[in-house]
Formats: sequence, structure tokens, C-alpha cells
Amino acid sequence: MIDKIRLFIIECVDPMDLLQERSEAKALEKICKAIGHEVAILRAFCEQDLVKYLDYISSIDGNYIAANHARVPLCVHISAHGNANGISFGRDFINWHRLFLALSPILKDMSQYNGEVLISISACGAGQQKLVDEIEAEIAKYHIDSEHLNRHVEPPEYIFVTEGSQGKDVVYWDDATVSWTVFYHQISKLKAINDEGIHQILDDIEHATKTLLRSFKWDTKTQKYVEY
Repeated sequence: MIDKIRLFIIECVDPMDLLQERSEAKALEKICKAIGHEVAILRAFCEQDLVKYLDYISSIDGNYIAANHARVPLCVHISAHGNANGISFGRDFINWHRLFLALSPILKDMSQYNGEVLISISACGAGQQKLVDEIEAEIAKYHIDSEHLNRHVEPPEYIFVTEGSQGKDVVYWDDATVSWTVFYHQISKLKAINDEGIHQILDDIEHATKTLLRSFKWDTKTQKYVEY
């Protein structure tokens, strides 16, 4: 069994969320630590914070990890407000292209980490994300220009996003929090992160919470993501 994952939660709450103590990250941290996951919260208030934290996470060095835990999956969970065009960090609105650029260290500079890398995006509109298109286009470009293979993007095995809840294309805070809690609980029960297990988890979440999460799995043959 996987048993646990390493979870970095980057969260941007708007000022009203902060005052009223609405935090997906805090709720996930408590439950995920109880499950046995390793969890760290990084709170971002602007695009510069997001870029800084993603670069910081990419510096993780697997050489300092015990051999029997070296291949534990690592997940970057981004929680923010958003719409079909991107996500918000304070006054900064980050479209999908700029999010792709911000994620570049995770996509290109994770050579010191041996486990699978996953990305989760929890935001309204994330179901219409174009991040996978950006990754596919970048990989196609480097296949043509072989001189730049040293900067080849390593696509995350899976990208998970919120699609909507209660039959709407928005995701309510409580629905998102409960859904991701169930997601990270159930993923720890899998023997391996694979389509069969992931699809069952997403189906169970939809039935139990009326919230739809989507997965995008990298296909090495087609060099594209397959949506579920």
C-alpha cells in the first residue's frame, strides 16, 4: 500500500476568508496528518509568493530520505479562488499559461526526488483548466527542438482538479474541503496510484458529496493527458 504521500498545500485565502477563518489547508492538514501523510502549508498572498514556494518545493532532495521512503509520492495542492481563465492570489490573477510558468521548477527541476509527482488544483473553474494543454505543447516543442532536451518538461503523473459541486460549475468551500479530505484518505489505501484506483475514488466522491473531481493522467505513448 502507498500508506502516505508528501503533501505541500499552497493556499491563497482572500481577506474575508482570512477574517472568517475559511481555510481548506488547515482542515486538510489536520485530517491528512491523522491519516499518516506528511503535510506542510505555505500561504501565498500574491503571484510572487506562489512562484517562490514552487521553486522552494522543487529543491527537495531525496538523498536525505530513508531508502524505504524514497519513492513516496509528492503532491503539490494549490487552493485558491478562480474561474475558467485561471486562479487568484490576492490582487494577482494568474492565467493558465502563467501558472504553467510558475510550475516550471516542479516540471523541470525535480531530479533530486525519486517519487511520483502529482498536482491538485482546488478552485472554481479549475475543471476548464488549460494547464495540461500548456504541458503538452511544451513537450511537443522540445521533441522538435532536440537541442533543448536538457530542459525537457517531466509531466506530473496525474493532475487533479475540481470540476463543480451540487450540479453547478462552482465549488463550494465545504464541498471542496470534504471532497479533498476523502480523496487523500482513500489514496492512502491504494497499493499503487493507478487509473482503476483513482477512478473509483473520484466516483465515490461524486456519489457521496455531489462534488466532481477530475483527473488527468499522463500517457507516455500519445504524449498527452487522458481526462477522467
